[in-house]
Amino acid sequence: MNRPKPYSSSPAVDPLLSNDNTTEQVSTQPMSWDQLRKEARQLENEIELKLASLAKAGANVSAQGSYPVDNSKMSQELEIEALLTKLQSVISAMTEFIERPSATPTTPSMIHLLDRHRDILYDTTKEFRKVKSQLKAARDKADLMNQVRDEIRSANAGNTDNADYYLTERNRVESSHRMTDTIIEQAYATRQDISRQGRTIHQVNTRVGGIIGRLPGINNIISRINTRRKRDTLIMAGVISSCIILITLYWLHI
Repeated sequence: MNRPKPYSSSPAVDPLLSNDNTTEQVSTQPMSWDQLRKEARQLENEIELKLASLAKAGANVSAQGSYPVDNSKMSQELEIEALLTKLQSVISAMTEFIERPSATPTTPSMIHLLDRHRDILYDTTKEFRKVKSQLKAARDKADLMNQVRDEIRSANAGNTDNADYYLTERNRVESSHRMTDTIIEQAYATRQDISRQGRTIHQVNTRVGGIIGRLPGINNIISRINTRRKRDTLIMAGVISSCIILITLYWLHI
């Protein structure tokens, strides 16, 4: 039977998950479809729990306007990135399983499930990118505030000279640049989302056109059904018209 064409990964997911040092594979031996499905679901649950915890921490940071020194958030970010990379590997293995000739036939439910896992990976990565940007902005803001406090303390102590002043100003400019980079990154992510939606619509149109091209008899069947419906409509119209004429003649004779 015809196998579906491989899907390309979302451009909004690849830049985040690509890592030259990450070459993790799902397994050295081919896994069954059920094993891949269970592993993908388990990874999605783990990512959902960790991302919810990280998002809650990000919301608290945004509400408080400060970033406490806590290395656990950095550790959570690394764990989520590793899980997302592993989930992407599992989805790639599922794609290869569908495309690889095997005794197990490919069903529409398998393709739908694979598309569902891809959508979950894309949405989860997008949410992780958003939370990570919030935490990064909070860290940059905290660094900037610390630099301002140091500058004020130095000025009050009378120990500020020209070199320290220019160094502080440079640090402030660099912090502003980092915040600008964060905004630009979010704008690029939005543009990539729009591009992905356009490609998705194009793939759907291509798939529908391919199905119609592979099954030319569908058009003939639909044409025959429409012709039969029109014929039945004309017959019913003729019968109803005849009944009306007979009833009219009957009333006129009375």
